[in-house]
Amino acid sequence: MSYQAIITIMDRGLCSKAVEAVTETGSHSGTLLKGRGSGIHEKKTILNMALEPEKDILLLISKEENVDEIVQNMDKNLNLTEPGQGLLVSMKVKRMHGMQ
Repeated sequence: MSYQAIITIMDRGLCSKAVEAVTETGSHSGTLLKGRGSGIHEKKTILNMALEPEKDILLLISKEENVDEIVQNMDKNLNLTEPGQGLLVSMKVKRMHGMQ
């Protein structure tokens, strides 16, 4: 059986929408990480102090046949095709242990 990893980076607070999009497809679980943005479009200042935008990162492993539906649902819920709304990457998993 082949799997893919789906990594989604979005603004802080949007992870619940991403998890909802995943569970709507019948898939479940994942790992949520917190991060900070460092892109050139993400530099903001207040009173000459640089602000680093906070990010949510969702890591998910899914069966390859479910990936397209998950990605489409996440795009629908998070509007990822619009610039500045987030980033989603999927890649083939070469080896995996601990999941059936």
